[in-house]
Amino acid sequence: WLKIAFVGVFGASSFFNTVVIIQRAVAKRNGNFTPMGEKLSNRMIRICNAELTAIAIIPLTATFMARGVGYSQDIPWQAEAALAALVFGGLSF
Repeated sequence: WLKIAFVGVFGASSFFNTVVIIQRAVAKRNGNFTPMGEKLSNRMIRICNAELTAIAIIPLTATFMARGVGYSQDIPWQAEAALAALVFGGLSF
């Protein structure tokens, strides 16, 4: 479920950058183009770095999952799925 959580982080974090890029493209087409501020550019860079980290960690967690690292039969799968859903849902807002 950790792998699914990282996929959720990747998907949710790419949403902000995509929206900003589309808004800026529409503003440029309409002639309302303004330069990107320092805070916004720094935020987008941090988000891109988080996406790259998630992409790097997803195969690693998949390898651990295939080998049974961290697997516990005491925790029901529904609890793990709920945790992944909370991570994905929380990051999408």
